Amino acid sequence: MIEKNILRKAVKDILLEYMEQGSVKPGERISLPELAKELEVSATPLREALTQLTETGLVTYIANRGFFVSSLHEQEAIEIYELIAILESQAVLATDFLISDLKELEIINAQFKTAQDSISKLRTDRLFHQKLIQNYSNQTAKKIIEDIRMRVFIYEFEFMESSPIDDSVSMHQEIIDQLKQNRRDEAISILKSNWEISKNQILQNFQTKLS
Repeated sequence: MIEKNILRKAVKDILLEYMEQGSVKPGERISLPELAKELEVSATPLREALTQLTETGLVTYIANRGFFVSSLHEQEAIEIYELIAILESQAVLATDFLISDLKELEIINAQFKTAQDSISKLRTDRLFHQKLIQNYSNQTAKKIIEDIRMRVFIYEFEFMESSPIDDSVSMHQEIIDQLKQNRRDEAISILKSNWEISKNQILQNFQTKLS
C-alpha cells in the first residue's frame, strides 16, 4: 500500500507514463479503478491525490463526470511557457554551478542529441531543465516550477513528436558554455529564447490544426 505522503507523486508519475505510452491523451477521462488497481489503493485517497493534481493543471475535475487529463489550450500555452521561462531564468540567476554540474548538463545534452524517439527526447530535455535548477535554494519556487513543468509536459510531448531538436541541442550547449564563463545574463537570455522557440512551435501546431 502506498503511503499518503507519496501518493500524489505516484499518481503523477503513472499519469505521465500513461501519456508517454499514448494510453491516455489530453481531454480523456482518467480511470479511477485502473489507477487504484495499479497503485493498490482505495478510491478515497486516490481522489484526494487527483484533486491535489488539479492545482498543477495536469488534471481537471468535472462535477458528476470525474477526473480528466486537462485539454490543450492556445492561451494557456502562451501563459505557462512565458511563466516557466521567467521562473527558470530567476533560478539560474540565483544558482551557483560547479564544474561537475556543468559536466553533467553536457552529458544530458549529449543524450538528448542522440535520442531516437519522441519519448526519449522528451525525458532528456526535461532532465536537462531539471538539472539546470537542481541547486536552486528556493524550495518553494522549485516546487512551483515543477508543477508548471508537469503541465508543460503535455505541450512538450506535442512539440517533440512533430519537430526537430537541433536548435534546442545547440541552445542547451550555448547555455552551458556561457555558464562556464560565468556569463549568467547571456545564459539566461539563451534560456528564454529556448522556451520561446518551444512556445512558438506549439502555437504553430495549434494554427495547423485549426486550418
